[in-house]
Amino acid sequence: MKTSTHSKFLTWFILSLVLLFGMGFLPGQAAHAEDMVDTVYADEVNMILGELTQLKVYSLTRLSMTDPEIADVVDADDSQILLIAKNTGQTPLFIWDEYGKRVVMINVSGTELTSIADRLQKLFTDAGLKHVYLDVNGPEGKVVITGTVPEYKQILFEDIVSPFDEHIISLVEEQDIEDLVQIDVQITELSTTLTKSLGIDWFSAGSGSGDSGSGGGPLKLSYGEDIPTFDGSVGDFFKIGDFRRADSLVATVNALLEEGMGRILSQPKLVVLSGEEASFLIGGEIPIRTTTSTGDSVQENVEFKEYGVGMTVTPTIRKEKIDVILNIEISDIDAANAVGEDVAFTTRSASSQLFLDDGQTIVLAGLIQQRTAESIKKVPYLGEIPILGLMFRSRSTPTPDLDTELVISLTPYRIDTGLNPLTTEEHKRMKDQPRSSVSRAVVDDMDMKEAPKPMATSAVRIPDEMKDYVREVQRKISQQIVYPREAREYGWEGTVKLGLHILNDGTLAYALVKESSGHEVFDDYALNTAKNSAPYNSFPSDSDLQELNITIPIVYSLQRN
Repeated sequence: MKTSTHSKFLTWFILSLVLLFGMGFLPGQAAHAEDMVDTVYADEVNMILGELTQLKVYSLTRLSMTDPEIADVVDADDSQILLIAKNTGQTPLFIWDEYGKRVVMINVSGTELTSIADRLQKLFTDAGLKHVYLDVNGPEGKVVITGTVPEYKQILFEDIVSPFDEHIISLVEEQDIEDLVQIDVQITELSTTLTKSLGIDWFSAGSGSGDSGSGGGPLKLSYGEDIPTFDGSVGDFFKIGDFRRADSLVATVNALLEEGMGRILSQPKLVVLSGEEASFLIGGEIPIRTTTSTGDSVQENVEFKEYGVGMTVTPTIRKEKIDVILNIEISDIDAANAVGEDVAFTTRSASSQLFLDDGQTIVLAGLIQQRTAESIKKVPYLGEIPILGLMFRSRSTPTPDLDTELVISLTPYRIDTGLNPLTTEEHKRMKDQPRSSVSRAVVDDMDMKEAPKPMATSAVRIPDEMKDYVREVQRKISQQIVYPREAREYGWEGTVKLGLHILNDGTLAYALVKESSGHEVFDDYALNTAKNSAPYNSFPSDSDLQELNITIPIVYSLQRN
């Protein structure tokens, strides 16, 4: 009885050991199976110095390691091969099994390249280096870095990669900063054609003296222009005139707007990389239903058609000029030509390629639309009788015929990415032309320090013989300044400092806003006043100066008016 009990205890003890051994061993076997590299799908294996790696094979019959000094076979059977990495480098491993002969490249590196790449990727992300890319190159045993880095982040990039120099290959290039182009566009719809409103004589090659037209009045201006050559093609209806005074033309169009003879449809400002396309659409979308029949089934689809004023502009900086490719399309719903529930559209389009100076304005006109309306009243039946029916019906125009014309002005500005925003804005202001009459403001005593010349590095004091001349310039400007009406209504005050560059004959070479008042109306009025006051008197005869830079502060204050 005791022997039987002892035997049963021993049997249970052995079974428990087997179960415990099996529970501990099987997961390990499964883990090893998952870690094995399947040589059927892997062309190369990356290993770290001293690492053991298992390769999976199928009924192995033969194997050959080319350089056992780099990696060697520790053990092998018909289903797996155990390798050890001995030295850095690479060597091919040839395998023969039921899938035939194949080769696996074994790459041995001194460190874990993947962890290095992950670390570098995190550092680049934290530093905002978005255009840097990493690739683990097993054969080289290096992490290859490619992409571009801006110039101002080059030092930061070097600080990040320097601790990993022996493990990386850097192919990073300096990122080129491309120039930007700002396109200022004004799209205006006039209630009458431009030629009637402005008195432009397209068929006259006159000198463009700006004399008033035959109708007289401030809006009857005449701009003699050279007419483009007509060959009868459709594009002849959308010619671009040779506007030698485009700024005056734009100013006159603005005057028509103030007279209520037109309206501004849009004034977009687009900023785009040189050589890239910018586009905008002013309008909307209208649903159009289409029906498709297939056998006994009928399917109805809805598509949306855009309408309105659409424009695409592609500016490209070429040396000192701006090449502008322009496409314009104006479409509108045409209810008169609709067929049933189908919608009709009227379309006006134009395309051109322009070669403009920085800040030069071009004006496109000729996109004319005619609208007519007619109402017929008649006596039923009698009004339908031929000839005699004329006595029983009448025609009237409830609304007068209306011709509208789109006038589009376009001005490209080159934005040099090497300049700060203030310099770019001043550069633009230098190209602005006087747009309106200006008003009187209080002018404080002038700052007698001479402003630095554009190419100079330091300021020069104004000679004593020139101080009276500078005061005369200040006096001439102050006599033409009045307080802007809109600024007075809102209670605005401020000080604007103008920089003037005057030549010895009194010519104003340029004027710019050196310090803004904080209100654009003050800056514009002061700048235009200085331009309108030119030319100034010639330099005194006892002065040897050829040019003069001065700074004039103009104070707008309601308390002193």
